[in-house]
Amino acid sequence: MSYRAVIAAAAAAGLLAGAAASAPFAAVLPPADGHGAWYASRAAGLTAYLFLWLSLAGGLLMSSAWFDGLVNRARLLAAHQAFALAGLALGLGHALVLIPDGWTDFGLADLLIPFASAYARADTALGTIALYLFAIVTFSFWFRGAIGPVTWRWIHRASFVAYLAALWHGVRIGTDTAALPVAFFYVLTASLLVGALTVRLVYVRPRRQAPARRPSRAAVEPAG
Repeated sequence: MSYRAVIAAAAAAGLLAGAAASAPFAAVLPPADGHGAWYASRAAGLTAYLFLWLSLAGGLLMSSAWFDGLVNRARLLAAHQAFALAGLALGLGHALVLIPDGWTDFGLADLLIPFASAYARADTALGTIALYLFAIVTFSFWFRGAIGPVTWRWIHRASFVAYLAALWHGVRIGTDTAALPVAFFYVLTASLLVGALTVRLVYVRPRRQAPARRPSRAAVEPAG
């Protein structure tokens, strides 16, 4: 199987896993009571945050080479991309599913244009900006050869800004932030990401020592 096929298969698996992972979050929420779109959006938002966090944490551990020798790097990269694509799809769904819900009264422009929404204007805009930044970071992988490795690395650093924006968006206007499981979820993921970032900054890959060269036959045989 080619490398691109592995990425595509992993992305499809990530989307299916993201849909399946929404169920536990949905179970934490109260009954829908006629506002199914609102609750679906909340479950999709939490799951999108989880998958984008998995992508970011996995990218940090992969770039630190901490798992070299334990996990195949191609598979880790495929999982990194799959989590990112799944998170983006769920994040977009988190926003768009609100349009048919008359209770929230969000329009397409409110959701896709930063600061266009009258509801919690700055916090809502941060969610939109986070989605766009994650999309730029994710799709820049396929344009790395065109933009160059230096530009690509700087674009990838924007993922930390996107993560902080997504976290702030969820904590500030997430209806379920006050629920203990959700609050613990935010604290745990943020703490683990700080740990992964610390590993990335301080871990030094052990240098491989070149095998000792065997002396040539001429060097060990006595002259005679």
